[in-house]
Amino acid sequence: MSVPPAKLPALRSLLTILSCLSFLGLETFAEKKSASADDRKALEAFGASMGSNLSRHFELSDAELDIFVEGFLKGYKGEISEEELRKSRQRVQAYLEPKREAAKAREQERMKAELAKVRMPMDMEIETSAGAKTSLAKLVEGKHGVLLDFWASWCGPCMRLMPELKKKAKKYEGLGIVVAGMNTENASKAEKVRKEREIGFSWLVEPSGRPFSKMLKINSIPRMILLDPEGKVLFNGHPMDDELTAALDGLSSK
Repeated sequence: MSVPPAKLPALRSLLTILSCLSFLGLETFAEKKSASADDRKALEAFGASMGSNLSRHFELSDAELDIFVEGFLKGYKGEISEEELRKSRQRVQAYLEPKREAAKAREQERMKAELAKVRMPMDMEIETSAGAKTSLAKLVEGKHGVLLDFWASWCGPCMRLMPELKKKAKKYEGLGIVVAGMNTENASKAEKVRKEREIGFSWLVEPSGRPFSKMLKINSIPRMILLDPEGKVLFNGHPMDDELTAALDGLSSK
């Protein structure tokens, strides 16, 4: 039984891209005795991007990379049939899953190390969806920290998690942690959702240029950020991550 496409790891997408290289006419390129400097740079950059994707998604040893390259070349030359590839998908997934988890853990540790150096501009002026002026420093004054939920009205998962956000606000605001929404669009869209969802806590709109998203390296939403009063990042991740609950409970107990 084959594995449903949605369940396959990121490497399948990578291999699919690589298997299509023949359509780019790279055989012709390889047959040339010489190539222009621009062509060589373009092809090298393309290969580097594929290698970067592989490195980001999977933690492989040098020996494993050698075997991967050997398999890639066989597939590229048509030495392995599509039927053989289909039969091997489950085995590939089982082998690569722990590699993927290791790479994910490595990336998380790297991000934590980078974010540990970040101090958010707590005094930067922020508008609420209703047009009032405030700042993170004002919100967190006299509190243990502030939990920011970065969201947008077009983001289905963001909207589905609104009830959970309201629960967090109810639970933690009484424990010294301010909960606030941070819309990444504009005030009118944020205010519309606030009224529809009957939001009773701080409802902010990220300043023009999305300075917070850039500093926090937010490339996907929903995303929650937990800050202490000095702007130190205590958590940066998905709203339903168990690490967030642990960080919130630890901060609220201070």
